[in-house]
Amino acid sequence: MRVLAITNTFPPGYTGGAEVANYHTCRGLIRRGVDCSILVISNRMPQTENEWYEFGGIPVHRVSFHTKVRRHLTDVFDWRVYRLVRAELRQLRPDIVHINNVSGATLAPYVACRVMNVPVVNTLHDLWLLCPNNMLYRRDGTFCDPVQNPGDCRDCYRRYDFWGNVPSRRTVFAALTSNVRVFISPSQAVIDRHVEAGYAAHRFRRIRLGFDGRVSEEPRHSGLRAAIGMAHRHRTIVFVGGGSQIKGAHVLLQAIPMMLRHIERLSVIVAGVGEARYLAQFRRYEPIVNLLGWVPFDEIEGLFGAADLTVVPSVCHENSPVAIYSSLRAGTPVVGSAFGGIPELISAGRTGDLFPVGDGAALAERIILHFARSGHDRRRMRQHCVEYARTNLTLEEHIEGILQVYQDVLLGG
Repeated sequence: MRVLAITNTFPPGYTGGAEVANYHTCRGLIRRGVDCSILVISNRMPQTENEWYEFGGIPVHRVSFHTKVRRHLTDVFDWRVYRLVRAELRQLRPDIVHINNVSGATLAPYVACRVMNVPVVNTLHDLWLLCPNNMLYRRDGTFCDPVQNPGDCRDCYRRYDFWGNVPSRRTVFAALTSNVRVFISPSQAVIDRHVEAGYAAHRFRRIRLGFDGRVSEEPRHSGLRAAIGMAHRHRTIVFVGGGSQIKGAHVLLQAIPMMLRHIERLSVIVAGVGEARYLAQFRRYEPIVNLLGWVPFDEIEGLFGAADLTVVPSVCHENSPVAIYSSLRAGTPVVGSAFGGIPELISAGRTGDLFPVGDGAALAERIILHFARSGHDRRRMRQHCVEYARTNLTLEEHIEGILQVYQDVLLGG
């Protein structure tokens, strides 16, 4: 079987959760004998480039187009992308195209696949079909309901990805992706939001993400090495959202003063980049707060394993955060927002705890209560995390689910 995966970013470039998940999926497919390659395509780059390379044993073709002035219509469809994808399909002749994040590639790959009569499956990592900022998140921090607000968007949060805000956007996007045989989502929450907005439930398949534990490398990042080495001396909390509002940086900042009053030897390690205003507020708490900046995705696993607790205080509608998978696999409990797909991964009191989204005081309370547990209870929670991950979050199970979707599509199911 030959599979072409299409995305707009891929390592060693920007690596968010979707890119990391796509990387592990391709590695797993190749290990199972699938001829899998990646087409990375974006029309938002500073210059036009065309290169082939290999990353982690995966063949990658990366094409970048420069767009002088972005417009809503060219965010939705780019003829350059369309022609490039058609040429790639003629050359590779894949049995299936597996599309991931494509905001930078526009919807042209779907149209090219339709014209070339190549079946398409699509892994959803967020809510891009329903929302120009992919999250149903408004600028005032409230959430947009696609059922109650079916019209065009006017109050969107625009500090992140914001694309394709054309009239009747949801109708246009539904039409241009109507050739997708199966939408794959790692969370039921994302499926439910699409079904509520009018998508047919039978088009979706829930498949948990999966990760190959054999690719983690010894940290080259000096700050990361030091943080891991010192973690055992403190009660260490890890947050990998950097200074990002949507990842809940401001919620963690609200919680820190309360935690300082109740938790001795507290250490908060913050990985990632983001908005300068939040990073500046974190720096006020140095050295208790340790800002690592950007950390390569293949080096960060050791940080989760060294920590006592991981926090995921996201205020956006998360799908299935990779940080939770990594933390549970490392045996570290997670305190996360009770919103989106996060509750599907956390068993309260067993593998972590949940708190009301955006409530910094409640986050602090859950963290304080965690460290008030006995050492025996905390060790038992770590065991539960590992047991859950080994049973439910394996790469093998993920690949089995993906291969079943491919088989169903090729057989016309």
